[in-house]
Amino acid sequence: MRNQPSTLAVLAVLALAAACSSPPVPSPDNRPLGNVTAAPRECDLISANAIKLATGLNDYTAFGTKMDMGQRFASCSVHEESDQESKAGLLIEVFDPSPNDAEDLEHTKVTTKGNNLPSDLGPGFVARRKNAQDETIAFVYGWTPDYKRLLTINIIEHAPGRDSLADATEFFRQLKPLLLDQPK
Repeated sequence: MRNQPSTLAVLAVLALAAACSSPPVPSPDNRPLGNVTAAPRECDLISANAIKLATGLNDYTAFGTKMDMGQRFASCSVHEESDQESKAGLLIEVFDPSPNDAEDLEHTKVTTKGNNLPSDLGPGFVARRKNAQDETIAFVYGWTPDYKRLLTINIIEHAPGRDSLADATEFFRQLKPLLLDQPK
C-alpha cells in the first residue's frame, strides 16, 4: 500500500501558497476603449491608447484647439502620419454656441437614419454616413437640453475588429461630463 498525502496536508500547502502570493490583480477595464482620458494624452485630453484602438492608426498626428483664450477644449483632430495622402481617423469637437438648432439636428438624424442615444446620455443620436472619399464615418451628436452646446464624435471606420459606432458612443459617454455638462 502506498502512502498518499492526506487531504488536510494538501489543503495546508495550498493555504500557505495562497498566503504568500501577491494580492489579486484589479479587474480589467471592460469598457470597449478603457478610460478615454487616461495618460498619455493627445490634445491635452484624449487617451492615446483609446485613439489607437478606435482608429486602428499606430502612427498618427493629433491636433487640438482650445476656446476662451486656451482655457477650454474645442477640438481634437487625428490623422494618419504617412508619406502618402493623409487619412483621417477621429474628430472630436465642442461647439459653444452650437451652429445647429433643434430642427437642424432632427433633420440630420432623419437623413442619416440615426438612433437616439441611450436615455442616460441625454439628447443626441448615433449614426453612420459616407464622406466625400466614400469612407464610412460613425458619429455621435449630443447637445445640451437648450440646444446651446453641441459635442460631436466622428470616427472613420477602418480599425479592424472594432465597432466604430460603439466606440464613438463610448467616447461621448466619457467626454460628455467633461465637455458638454461642465458649467461655463
